[in-house]
Amino acid sequence: MSETSSGWDRRTVLRTSAGLTATGALSGLTAGGDQAHAADGRRPTTGKLPKPPSTKGAADRFTGDVWVDNLVEGEAPSRLRASMVRFAPCSRTAWHRHEHGQTLHVTEGIGLVQAKGGKLIVMRAGDIIHTPPGEWHWHGAAREHYMIHLAMVETNGDGGDAAEWGRLVTDEEYEGR
Repeated sequence: MSETSSGWDRRTVLRTSAGLTATGALSGLTAGGDQAHAADGRRPTTGKLPKPPSTKGAADRFTGDVWVDNLVEGEAPSRLRASMVRFAPCSRTAWHRHEHGQTLHVTEGIGLVQAKGGKLIVMRAGDIIHTPPGEWHWHGAAREHYMIHLAMVETNGDGGDAAEWGRLVTDEEYEGR
C-alpha cells in the first residue's frame, strides 16, 4: 500500500494531528545561532552538558586499570547516576552492593559479573545485567578482553556514594575457583 493510497500522506497526518498547517508549524520557531527559540521568547532548557574528566578507579575499589566517566548525576527529584566505565583486561571492581540495585549495559568487549554465592556470568556487548537492591557482586573485564559498560544506579539523592564497598575480589574468585 502506497503512502498516499488512502488519500493521506505523512505531512497531512502530522499537520492534522498537530492542528497546524506546515507554515503555522514552522513559523512558531526562529533560528538563533545553534538554538531554536519559541515565538513567545522562552529559551529552551535542553542543552549539551560539559563532559567531566575521566577518573582512574581507586585502588581500594578496583583491581587493575579502570577508568570512570561520570555522565550524569540526576537533579532532584531524579536520583539517577550514570557512568561509563572502561576496564582493561583482568581488571574488576571490588565486591560491592547498591541500596537500590544496579543495571549495567555492556557497550564493548567481554566481561564477567558474579553475585555473592552465584555463578560467574560472561557478559558481551549488548547484554544488560541487573543486580537487585542490596546484593553483593563484582564485575570486570575478561582475561584477554577490554570491557566497557554503562552503569546506572539510583542514589539516595544526598550526593554520596551510590555503593557500599567491600574487599577486593581475589584472583581465585575472578577465575571462578
